[in-house]
Amino acid sequence: MIASMMPAAIAATAGTFVAAAIDARTGLIPDAVSRGTALVALALAAASGFSAAAFAGAAAVGGMLLLLHLLTGGRGLGLGDVKLGIAIGVGLGAPLGVFALGAAFIAGGAYAIWLLATNRARRGDAVRFGPFLAAGTLAAVATPPEWLA
Repeated sequence: MIASMMPAAIAATAGTFVAAAIDARTGLIPDAVSRGTALVALALAAASGFSAAAFAGAAAVGGMLLLLHLLTGGRGLGLGDVKLGIAIGVGLGAPLGVFALGAAFIAGGAYAIWLLATNRARRGDAVRFGPFLAAGTLAAVATPPEWLA
């Protein structure tokens, strides 16, 4: 990760973990958390001269999640996840944000398979995605840059 964008990434990671804890408990991601996270990350990115990267990340990550939300009629993903994805994209930029999203889907998919295999859930049951977005964000921030090249 570009060291200058690190403050925005830290803000996005922290906000994502707050959202994940709330989502795990309630099944909802409050707009105040995702909006606040996005605004703080944007301010930090702008202060570091990375406004364009922040907007590109928001468009990439938020756009992918919005497309999935629309394609599934809101059954596959809630708008809270979409808004949190925008905050993640703002903080991480497009390349790392997409990496975080991919890691989140891999972790969430593995968990869903485990739930199905152990008969703890049935096909069609909801799985809260906020914790996986947080795990993916942490994975993106913690991944050494040379591994992403």
